[in-house]
Amino acid sequence: MGPERSKLCDICDQNIKPRGWTTHRKACEARADKRRRDQVVVDAIRKDKDHATVIEPEPVANTFPAHVRDDIKVEHHPSSGIKTTVHSFETFKRHPAPSLVPPPDRRPWYPFQSRLEFEVAEIALEAALNNEQTDRLIKICQRCATGKEKFTFLNHKDIHNKWEAASHRITKFTKEVISLPYDGKLWDFDVHYRDLWELATDLLGDCSLFPHFTFDAQHLSKFDGETFVRFVDEPFTAQDFWDIQSRLPPGGKPLAFILYADKTKLSSFGTAKGYPVVARIANLPTHIRNGRGIGSGYVVGWLPIVKEDKDYAGKSSWVNFKNTVWHSSFARIISSLVSKSQTGQWYTCLDGIQRWFFLCVIILSADYEEQCVMSLIRGIMSLWPCPVCLVPHDKLWDTSKSYPRRTSDESQAIVATARRKDTMEEKNEVLKEYGLRDVDNSLWAVQYTDVHRALSHDRMHNGGLWSHHLWVELQKYVVGLGRSKVSAVDKMFEQFPRWRNFKHPNQVMSVSFADSSMHEDISKLILYATHGILTEHDSPLGYLLLRCVRLYLEIDIYAAFEVHTTNTINEGRSAVQAFTALMKQYITETDEMNDKGWSFPKMHMIMHIFDDIEAKGATRNYNTKPNEQMHGPLKKSYQRRTNFKNFAEQILRIDHWLLISEDIRRRVEDSDEFSRSTSQAAGNVDVDVGDPETDNLVPLNGSMHVKIGSTQASLTLEQIEMARQGADVAFVGFRVKLNAFLNVFLPACNLPLPNGKRVQLRLSDTTDANQVTEFRFLQVNYESLVDWRQHTDYLRCSPMFFNSPRFDCVFIRTEHKVILGRLIFLFECPVGEDVFRLALIHPFDAPTGVRLRKDKQLNLYRVRSRPRTQAEFFSVRSIIRGAFLVPDVNLDYLVVDTVDTDMFLRVKEMHLEAGHPVRI
Repeated sequence: MGPERSKLCDICDQNIKPRGWTTHRKACEARADKRRRDQVVVDAIRKDKDHATVIEPEPVANTFPAHVRDDIKVEHHPSSGIKTTVHSFETFKRHPAPSLVPPPDRRPWYPFQSRLEFEVAEIALEAALNNEQTDRLIKICQRCATGKEKFTFLNHKDIHNKWEAASHRITKFTKEVISLPYDGKLWDFDVHYRDLWELATDLLGDCSLFPHFTFDAQHLSKFDGETFVRFVDEPFTAQDFWDIQSRLPPGGKPLAFILYADKTKLSSFGTAKGYPVVARIANLPTHIRNGRGIGSGYVVGWLPIVKEDKDYAGKSSWVNFKNTVWHSSFARIISSLVSKSQTGQWYTCLDGIQRWFFLCVIILSADYEEQCVMSLIRGIMSLWPCPVCLVPHDKLWDTSKSYPRRTSDESQAIVATARRKDTMEEKNEVLKEYGLRDVDNSLWAVQYTDVHRALSHDRMHNGGLWSHHLWVELQKYVVGLGRSKVSAVDKMFEQFPRWRNFKHPNQVMSVSFADSSMHEDISKLILYATHGILTEHDSPLGYLLLRCVRLYLEIDIYAAFEVHTTNTINEGRSAVQAFTALMKQYITETDEMNDKGWSFPKMHMIMHIFDDIEAKGATRNYNTKPNEQMHGPLKKSYQRRTNFKNFAEQILRIDHWLLISEDIRRRVEDSDEFSRSTSQAAGNVDVDVGDPETDNLVPLNGSMHVKIGSTQASLTLEQIEMARQGADVAFVGFRVKLNAFLNVFLPACNLPLPNGKRVQLRLSDTTDANQVTEFRFLQVNYESLVDWRQHTDYLRCSPMFFNSPRFDCVFIRTEHKVILGRLIFLFECPVGEDVFRLALIHPFDAPTGVRLRKDKQLNLYRVRSRPRTQAEFFSVRSIIRGAFLVPDVNLDYLVVDTVDTDMFLRVKEMHLEAGHPVRI
């Protein structure tokens, strides 16, 4: 037997045997990806900082344009001293260069005696084992100990002591008692908080995290072939970060915080409540800041909740006292920000550079109730109920007008003016005119922070405009048409196809949903379930409201964009204007029928969406969703790890231990990876053992765009036709149509025909070279039109997937245009010495005739399927991404463009290519 040929891995520069190539390559790719996020020590950081960049050339007269489409220009803040640079789209990145160096800590599990002890303690902590269960686990481990590692735990107290010994790794909580006077007596409240500056230094001192920090404001723009178009995503690419740095002394760097606060129910019946405060650092990118683990959200405070007292209920002085308690407590949490926002703080970073940091709060993430407390306005019943601007209460519904914005300086001056009045009545009149309270705002003390500017549109809670208002109105119109129409809506939802990460309720008309994500998914589909029921003829007002819902959905999808350009911001504003105009018409026509009215804050807040995006970046920077997701572990700790008395300290202790556990686990994994890498480099690792699950996913040769999986048994063409053509006319003449396709496809791809002859696949040839292998899973990686990053669709082409047939739809790139179709059959077909992965697809590109008035007004994109006998073959490489289509009448389908932001833009492009007038 001859020697095995080896293949060179271009990632690690090793020669690998063919038998172990697949596993080795996947392992190399995984390590390379992890290195981009992993530990970077000082030398690597300095090298990255000193690496030369392409400086934008000075313009020279009479020369050709120096830029090509999609080039990225990075304009740094002038005070940074960094020149403007231009990068090609392929080379532009924000992540540090991959680096793998020996971790500085050879015992990353310390103060635990061994890795074994740490992992046992880690399991006990994550599983929320009580003391008795922990003791039982320790006894089991002692019996199983082999002697290779020390195991010295005797009971749960030993584990507790180790967690306490490790607590210094991350800034711990401090407890203070504040005393405030009311009604002639002092009231005491406990406040728990971490020092925010100390927490920031924990993160700045983390070698794996530091390379991801951005200390200078940036303006980013993308070349469209004619000019650079500005875009924003992260807070440090938006205007407020730039403006803050412009106000700092020369050389000052903003260290900007995102703060969140909200009450949460800890017990099942809500009798026990907590009030966590969460902090994130805006200088870090979203995938870290909104992710999990080091650098993400940290519980930094626990606010007291003032119990209601019947003796004081309803008194304005009592309401003011509760607000005073909130701000006095919050002042303790942000106390380290106050001095360091005024004079700054020098800090020597890991790259050896001393930076002058000025701490500030750039974003306050909260629902409307908390925003009222943070800004100290009087709330929904006041004359001026918006915490951001001075809109009159009775004009909240009219989002077509702009009103003066509130500022912290003006609010502080108004409160000072009111306090100079001689009587309480005069003071109250001054404050009432602006909807403010006679309380000192804790955030006024933080320089370069404007509380009204920091408050931001909350996309999650603003979904209440849909769930509590638009949806309730829509249900009334459907119910008014009779029981059969109600049933028809539910049946439509039952018939809708499945889509990944998309809830699929079978009934929506009679069930009340409290889950905001469920409401969001219902809103995205309701248009397609009711457009044939709430018609202009049968329900004129219901149809008018449906048009309003469509515009609301377009506003929401624009608000969800991960990256915004100048153009998409303008388009979003146009959607708000169109929504306002149509809602005015609806409000006018239903004025006598509507008792509640439409003047409420959620209706008004949509007018601030795109101002916030320009100022603070994409809405995911200040969405409360990632913060509210942190409530779950706190509730779990309350229910499983406390004695339900004085539980705040117990919950925060467990929260802190969990952070310590994550930190140690990351260091242990760093150490493991380093050991694996060095062992493999020395040739001591056997890489020939494959993983049958991952190996089943087959990438196309030279392409990571499409992968196929769920392999079925190979069949001859005759077996395929015999088994399928009786039940599905798409398979009639399968072999003949396949031969015809290959004879056109191969020359079109500049591929030679086998032996220079036309392809003639045989019907009953049982040799391996003429058998077809079916696949039932397709993974498609595509570049999003919104954020230009890779996203993935997982598509099915299966007669039975979770007890139901599942044949997903796709976007297909043809020679002339993009069309849509449904997968029928995925397979690979050998031709000569090559193997081609192909798909039999039912095209939905038949003419649809004159566009319906309804489609124009509801902005629906309609496609029509050809007869199924006209199913066509395509290379799976032609598939762009998945598509979500719902059936309409006869052979028509409607494209659900609100599934995600990329789908929305792709369908919009198809509207333009079809010549559909752009309504907004």
